[in-house]
Amino acid sequence: MTWWLLTFSRGGPAAYLSHLDTARAVQRTFARAGVPIALSHGMRPKPRLSLPLPLPVGAAGCEELAVVEVPDEQPGTAAVLRELRAAAPPGLLLRAVAVVGDEHPRPQALEARYACLLEGDAGAVLAAVERYATEVSVVRERVSPKGRRTLDLKEYVVNAASEAVPGGARLSFSIRHRDDGAARPQEFIDLIATWAEVEPVMRGLERQSVTWKGLPSGPNPGAGRSAST
Repeated sequence: MTWWLLTFSRGGPAAYLSHLDTARAVQRTFARAGVPIALSHGMRPKPRLSLPLPLPVGAAGCEELAVVEVPDEQPGTAAVLRELRAAAPPGLLLRAVAVVGDEHPRPQALEARYACLLEGDAGAVLAAVERYATEVSVVRERVSPKGRRTLDLKEYVVNAASEAVPGGARLSFSIRHRDDGAARPQEFIDLIATWAEVEPVMRGLERQSVTWKGLPSGPNPGAGRSAST
């Protein structure tokens, strides 16, 4: 068996897929293209395909990553990429395939860059972002089915910036991923909206890039043979 790293973008109608539905969409794209995916062992074999970093529902992703195991007898990646692109559903664009080899890659996100349009008073949003830059600590409480947790956004959200655009302000920021987890994009957006006294209504949230560790070195995500745009 051989491991592949697949780079893809998600947008348009596909932006509203859940994490599991995105994985299924990639799996079905392989099936329609006639490219088999290796199965796990055990009583209930499952496709050996994973997406290392979930993308929020409603967000576009420019450089998403999938880890896939395939049988060794697959054809060259350039031909495979053409078949996968032709079989992909609307909003899912397969950008590159890199052949890693027989060692299972286990990429981990270090940092992700996001951008969105926050509607409302652009000046107030810019002032809120400037305030965030001067704060030493910004502690927020997260409530989930697992209980309550407090986190300091300053430990996770960095390089925040904004600029006035028609209808509001374009907000950009990076989220660091640490061993204890990461902040959610909506948590930072809600904070800026609260400080700016605008509704936390955003449009066009997108994950522009991800910095990974645990990837083989090379021009594309993975060493060895690759095909890309």
